[in-house]
Amino acid sequence: MPSFKIRTDKDELMDDFSIQDERLTDALEQLRPINQLLGGYATTMEILTPFLKSRPNQKTRILDLGTGIGDFPEYIVRWAAAQSPIIDVEVVAIDANPVTVDYARSALQKRLPPNLQSKIKVEVADALALPYADGEFDVAIAAMFLHHFAHENAVQIVRSMQRVSKHGILINDLHRHPFAYYGIYALTRLLPAAPMVRNDAPLSVLRGFKFSELKSIAESAGLINFSLKWRYAFRWVLSTILK
Repeated sequence: MPSFKIRTDKDELMDDFSIQDERLTDALEQLRPINQLLGGYATTMEILTPFLKSRPNQKTRILDLGTGIGDFPEYIVRWAAAQSPIIDVEVVAIDANPVTVDYARSALQKRLPPNLQSKIKVEVADALALPYADGEFDVAIAAMFLHHFAHENAVQIVRSMQRVSKHGILINDLHRHPFAYYGIYALTRLLPAAPMVRNDAPLSVLRGFKFSELKSIAESAGLINFSLKWRYAFRWVLSTILK
C-alpha cells in the first residue's frame, strides 16, 4: 500500500523525454477524456469564465504551461468562440518536450477550424525559465502540471507565472488522497487505458498535494490574496485572478 503522508519523488513515464513513440502519443490522446470526465476543464473554467466575461471588447492573452496535447487551450478557444458576443482570446501553450509540441500542433490542426487554430500558438519552452517579459500575458494557467515538480521548483514556477501575468494565475492540480489513487487505479484498468496512462495516472496522485503543501508553495512564491479551494474530483484550484 502506498504512503499518502508525503509526496513521492518517483518520476512519471511522461517525464522521460526519450520516449517519443506511440507510448507517449496514445497517452496524450487519452488525457482529453480523463479531463472531461474528472472535472479538469470545469475546474479551470470556473475561474476563467467570469474573468473573461468581465473583459468585453478586450483581447485576453493566456499562457498555458505544460500544455501536453493542447486540450485546455482547445477547450478555452472553443468556449470563447461559442459566446455571444464572441470573446477574444489568444493562448500561448508551452511544453518542454519538442515531441509533445509537434504532436500538439498536429492534433490542433486536425481538430480546430482555421479561425480557431490561429488563436493558439504552441511553443517549446521550459516552465523553469519562462522566456517572456513581465506582464506579457493577462493570465497564466497550469493544469495537471505543477505536481511534476518538487517543492522548490514548483515555487519557482508559480513565482514566474505571477511575473509574466498582469491579472493573476490559475493552477488546477491533484489532491493526494487514497480515494483518488484507488479510483484512478481502478478506472485505468477497467477501461482500455494506454500503458503510460495506467502507470502515470495513479503515480500522479501520489505526486499530488495536500492543502498545506500548495498553500506553502503559494506563500513561498510570494502570492498574496490567493484562493485555494477543493473541487471535483480530488482537485485543488489555486488562483489569484480577480473577477
